[in-house]
Order: sequence, then C-alpha cells, then structure tokens
Amino acid sequence: MIVFICTYFIGCLLYFQFIQRPLFVIYNRKETAEHITMEEFVRMERYGLRSDIIVCSYITAIPVIAAFIQTLVPVRFLDGFMTLYNIAIGIVTGLGVAVDTGLYPFWKFKLDASVLNYVKELRSACSSVSTPYLITAIISILAMTIFTAVWLQGASYYASDTFTARGVTQILLSILTLILSVGALFAMIRGLGRRPNNPSVSFYSNVLFFNHCALNPLYSFIYSLSVNDKIEGAFRSMDDETCHREFAELFPGDSFPIEKLLNTDRPNVLFIIWESLSARFVGALGGEPDVTPNINRLSQEGLFFTHVDCNSFRTDRGLVALLSGYLAQPTTSVIRMTKKVSNLPAFPRKFKELGYDTMAVHGGDLKVFHKSEYYLTMGHDRVVGENDFPRSYERGKWGVHDGIVFDWVYDDIMKKTAEGKQWFTTVQTLSSHEPWIVPYDRIKDNPITNSFAYVDDALGRLVERLKNTPAWKNLLIVVTGDHGCNTGQFLAYDKYAHIPLLMLGGAVKQPRHIDTLMSQSDIAATILGQLGIRHEEFIFSRDVMSESYKYPFGFHTFVNGFMFRDATGYTVVDNVSGEAIDSPDADREHKGRVILQYLYEDLAKR
Repeated sequence: MIVFICTYFIGCLLYFQFIQRPLFVIYNRKETAEHITMEEFVRMERYGLRSDIIVCSYITAIPVIAAFIQTLVPVRFLDGFMTLYNIAIGIVTGLGVAVDTGLYPFWKFKLDASVLNYVKELRSACSSVSTPYLITAIISILAMTIFTAVWLQGASYYASDTFTARGVTQILLSILTLILSVGALFAMIRGLGRRPNNPSVSFYSNVLFFNHCALNPLYSFIYSLSVNDKIEGAFRSMDDETCHREFAELFPGDSFPIEKLLNTDRPNVLFIIWESLSARFVGALGGEPDVTPNINRLSQEGLFFTHVDCNSFRTDRGLVALLSGYLAQPTTSVIRMTKKVSNLPAFPRKFKELGYDTMAVHGGDLKVFHKSEYYLTMGHDRVVGENDFPRSYERGKWGVHDGIVFDWVYDDIMKKTAEGKQWFTTVQTLSSHEPWIVPYDRIKDNPITNSFAYVDDALGRLVERLKNTPAWKNLLIVVTGDHGCNTGQFLAYDKYAHIPLLMLGGAVKQPRHIDTLMSQSDIAATILGQLGIRHEEFIFSRDVMSESYKYPFGFHTFVNGFMFRDATGYTVVDNVSGEAIDSPDADREHKGRVILQYLYEDLAKR
C-alpha cells in the first residue's frame, strides 16, 4: 500500500515538474521582456514545487482511501478503479494544463474560477478565436488529456501489489498507514505555518510572469474557488477611521468645474466604448503612428485627455467603470451581481431623468457578461444587440461588424434629429478583438493593428458624415476604451493601463489637450460636471476639471492586484504575495490599499 501511494504521488509530481511547467514556459516564453535563463527556470521549478505538492496531495487523496479499502476486502478492484480514476483526473488535469498554457497569451493571468463564466457562455467564448485556432486547441486538449491519463496510469503500476490484510496486525498496519498518509497529505495541502497555504507559496520574483510560470494552474484554480467573489472584509489593511479619512482626501466628492469646456449644458451624447482601445495604437499618445489616423486627426479638433488610466483588464469591469463611475474589482465583477448592480450609480440614467431618449447599441450577444441586464439597469430605455440587426448584415465571430453598426447609429441619429428628440446613446464596439478578422485590409501584415485601423476608419467616416448634418451643432461624441490591449506585444501595467479619451462635436467650445492624470471612472463625473448635473452618488468618480481635483492619480486593477499612479510615478502591487512587484513605493502602495479596502467595503453594502 505504501509503495503504491508513494509511487503514485511521485509520478504526479514528475508530471508537473517535467511536463506541465516546461510546456508552459516554452509556449509562453515571449510573454515577458525578461530573458529566461536555465538558472531562472530552476528557480521556477523550485518555487513551483510547493504548489505542485499541494495539487499532488489532492489527486492522491482518493487513491489512498481506495488502497486502504482494498486491504480490507478480498475482491481485487483497485486496478480497475485506478484506470477509471486516471481517466477522470487525466481529463481534468489535461484540460486545465492545456487551457492555462494556451490562453495565457490572451489572459495574462493563471487559470482561475473566472473560466467558469466562459463555460456558461461557451458559444460566445469560441467566437473569440478563429476556426483553425479552435480546431488546433481541441486537438491539443485531447492530446494533452490522453497523455496525462496514460502518464497517471503508469504511476499506478504498483496498484496490483496492494495486499489484503489478514489478521489483526495487518489490519492495524493498514489503519496506521491510512492515518499517516491522510495526515501527511493534509499537512502538505494546508502547510505547517500559522496560516494555510495560498498561491503566494510559488511567488518569488518581481517579474509576475516568472511567478505565473512557477504557480501550478490547478492550484490557482482550486484556490480561486474559495476566494473568488469574496467581498465583505476583503483587503483590510487598516482601521476604518484611517481608511475613511484618507479615502475622503483621495475622492473629495461632488463639485463643479472651474472652467467650462462645452458651449451647451444639454448636448446630445454619443458615448462610444471602443473594445481594447489602448494608447499603444494611438500616434497622438506616442503609440504606433499609422494605426488610428482618424483619432490622431480628431485629437486636434476636440478635447483630448492624454493621461487616462483604465480601471481594469476586461470589458465587464470597464463598462462599470465608464457607465457607473465605479472602480473595477481585482477578484470579482459586480456586473454579475444582479442585486448589487441595481444599487450602482448610473451615468445614462442621469440623462434619462432629464427626459433624454436613452439607448445602448452593441453588434454582439448581449447575454455575455449580463450586458443586456446591466445596460437596462443603468437607465437605457432600449438595448439593441446582434439579434436586432437584419440577418443580411455582414457578421464576424463576435457579431455585426462595427462599420455596419456605426452606419445604423448614424441613421438612428438622423431620425431622432428630425423628430427633435434629445438623446443619449451608448455604443459598445467589438471588431478590435480576437480573432481580429474584419472586412478591411489596410495593414496587411498585422491582423491585430488592422482591426483597430478598421474601427478607426469606421469612426472617421461616422464623424465626417455627422459634421455635415444639423445634428452636429448640439452633439457631444465621447470616445474611449473599455480597457487596454496586451495581445501581440508585452506591455507593463503602466503602459497597458494607458487609454485615450476624446470628446468632440459641435458641443465642444474649442479644441484642447488636457494632460491631467485621471482614472477611467472619472469620466462620468467630469462630463456631468460640465453639464451642471449633480453627481454626489458617484463616489469613485471625480470631476477632473473642478477645483477640488487637487491630487491627480490613476488607479488600475488586474487579477488580484492593482497599480496606483501619481505625479511621482507608479507602483504595481500583487495581492497574492502582498508585495509590490514593480516600482515599490510605500506611500503609493498605501494609497492604493486605502482605495481597495474602501471599494470592497462599499461593494459589500450595496
């Protein structure tokens, strides 16, 4: 029995040390600017060993119990049981390893419970990739699953040697072996320290990619099941009085601007949320010069905010930051919490209360990430999604192409203008997203940048058409990204977080570049302030043109971590290890922790 247990445990351990981790490192080696030396790889293996041991302990637990039962019964069942068990574990492990390895270039974080959201919306998730990629992925998953099951079956070689206990002595020996084995597995899973193990056992470097290489993907997933969506009491690092006092200094509350940038208090608003629009594609912000020529040109015609940090890494969080002025959470997504969403501030609702006709338009599936529910809850009278467009409209993997959607929006604006309506329309784009297939080919050698060039072209055509209509005079167009884009190029968090914000239209008094540092969540209060609309409920949104905006900063969250940026620089903190992983600074880290503690305290109450 003991030989079987030890052999099986060691077999599992060798799999993660010599198959899973090397495969992950080799496949994702381009995801870091740091050189991976053999010495560094050995460190990954050494620090990864602890999380590997934890996972192997979980996997070995059931075989230990099965082997004990085999010692008590005369019927030989352990060989057959282990074959079935190895197939089941092979499927789970092989799938986990393949998904973690293959999707890391897109996600930039380890496998965790958030993958379950994509399982629920599997059809939409598959729309994110091309058919050849999907076929390759399925073949890779099947191959990895079969290989893992065969490997584990080999580790079960000594299952047939488990004896049948005869007499009191052998029975007692079996019981003692069971107790010692279970105790050892429990100790390895929990750890011997005061606090139980967590993923930080494999975190050792200030290069987050190296830590991700070391961390076992199955342990990352298992651990996230217990902490994902934890809200109440999360991220407490100081007493309430200190937190509340310092938060009030960072977010001074409702105020009105000292300078008016618009020539009207009641413009019609076209709020365009551009999928993954990063400063890296905008030449006017120091990015690639020829990808978005229309944004570059229009930046000279409107209000161009040059130092905006997105609040998160994914659309579901970005929507809430923009339309609720609410900070993104690093371990959960409030958009999935129906009861709490209804209690969030609502930027579009402010216009609805003034009698505006409000609408949200998206060429894709509105069921993904509760978008339809969220848009309606935020005060949109009408929501237009993929199924509302004629079936004859050309579609991509995610839905109707943005150029076609923009044409539809133009026609809708003309209709409302003719009817004399005041309106607020949110448009969420989708074309600048994997698999980067668009009906446009100006940049032939790079499908990623070409997809952004396509949306830029469509936007430019929409703006030029609107300029020649009566609608332009009272129009405010707001263009910004839902989050940054790290695909196809490694970007540190400070560069990933940088997104454009452009406001243009006849409602803009005069062109201007505004270099004030701000967060994505500040856009709502800034616009409302310009319109003279009170916004005290937007506690995480600041009017950057008001006299109360005395301490400019940006706040960005990623998977269980955050970045805080002010005039002195930026600091990136990983919450798993509890340490700064880039540009450490005690003051900036403390301010970020104040915001995080207050954010989760507020979310728990909503």
